[in-house]
Amino acid sequence: MKPVHIKEHRQKEIRSILEVRYEIWAKQRALWYRKLNNPIRHGWFKEIIIVQNVERYKNRDAILEIYAKVEKSFWGRTKEEAERKWLNETSKYLINKEIPTLSRRQFNKLSDAAQRMCVPFQYYTERKKLRLRFYVNIPKRAYRIKFSRAYITHSKRIDPYLESQDALIEQKLLKDGYFEADRKQYKWKYCWNFNSYKQEKLKMKRELESLKKYAISAIINEEITWERN
Repeated sequence: MKPVHIKEHRQKEIRSILEVRYEIWAKQRALWYRKLNNPIRHGWFKEIIIVQNVERYKNRDAILEIYAKVEKSFWGRTKEEAERKWLNETSKYLINKEIPTLSRRQFNKLSDAAQRMCVPFQYYTERKKLRLRFYVNIPKRAYRIKFSRAYITHSKRIDPYLESQDALIEQKLLKDGYFEADRKQYKWKYCWNFNSYKQEKLKMKRELESLKKYAISAIINEEITWERN
């Protein structure tokens, strides 16, 4: 009988390990949260709220529909941090408005009456791609922006046994041979920032290309330098 190849045996073992891991994750999710008897004070929210005056408007249903889709609050440890996150969200698309904007996917889920209250605008992303977003024209007397205190009201239940088993499985998957097999079998990648690395690599390549027009002796004697002050 032909012996089982070590790589094939390792892949089968990884699949069985991952099945156990998924079962552990399901049990951890099933623990859910427990409510605290005394809420813990934790930071601030800067949020937009709809006031009672909205009942006076004929298009109140459209206003409430937009309010359900828009980003309503931002959390920060201090008021200054919450304010900074709010300003970053309202101004990062090159439009200076008080209310956060809607994406195209959020806009498509609105009714016709709510869509008529949105104004489209285009902007360029960091990768120089043109994108479309929508500014919402909610009447100013229908909403109010304020700071509110944030509290922790629930605590996550933790089972020490499940945590230890999860850590043990993580150590097994990091062993020599298992790590490479797991990565190759499921074709996952690290969430590292490859964009900055590629940009630096291309910049270095351009600088080295510019040195080809000089003699090697001049570069060795430091008569020519590619570094810029």
